[in-house]
Amino acid sequence: SSLGVLTRQAIESMVPVALLQVQPGHAVLDMCASPGSKTTQALEAIWADGSCGGGGFVVANDASRTRCQMLLRRCAALGELCSTLLVTCHMAQKLPRLPLPQADHGDVDGRYGNGSYDRIICDVPCSGDGTARKNPSVWHRWSVEFALEMHPLQLQIAMRGAALLKVGGLLAYSTCSLNPLENEAVVAELLARCGDALELVDASDRLQGLARTSGLAHWHVMDDELTEFGSYAELAASTLPRVLKRRFRRSMWPPS
Repeated sequence: SSLGVLTRQAIESMVPVALLQVQPGHAVLDMCASPGSKTTQALEAIWADGSCGGGGFVVANDASRTRCQMLLRRCAALGELCSTLLVTCHMAQKLPRLPLPQADHGDVDGRYGNGSYDRIICDVPCSGDGTARKNPSVWHRWSVEFALEMHPLQLQIAMRGAALLKVGGLLAYSTCSLNPLENEAVVAELLARCGDALELVDASDRLQGLARTSGLAHWHVMDDELTEFGSYAELAASTLPRVLKRRFRRSMWPPS
């Protein structure tokens, strides 16, 4: 409601946090948190035993000061649960580690040590084309360019999330897009870059009533004229002007 007493949340928005199975005592990071529905869901999970979070907490971050204010207003309705909430305004792809005494911080940039968080919600900025079913105006604004612009940023944020994750922790990557450039391509490149340090978790035993399907294994990448390129090599050999080719990344195509 307008008073924040009751907040409605779409089922698809609840799935990432539900799959993470947040528990009391967990350190949770919401990398791109506003407007805050996933943050409040995580807060309620760490307070599930009725105690003060069981020593757990949630760090909710957003790069926009205005959106952080929106986040704060929503979370304020949770009362004492906010005692285990920290809101930060920072670029998600450059989030620093938490100075926790139990964390192995590695080098000064926090690149090699153990992470700070048991669970990370990585719901990245996206083109939002998957919301067209409830917001038809999305199609009027849609452009191929959106995914080309978003893919590098999404990958940077996901990579930072992996660096901040504790060994044995879980990270949920999600978008509001149907475009494989923003989903499968990002996850595939994330796994490739992280090697054996990161693995894809089979979550089929969780939320068993949830309708789901396997991710795509093959897709083409298009330019503004809807010309399809089956591989980066095909793009490189095309007559597309060099300045336009610079928008593409090898990671946008399926792994070979």
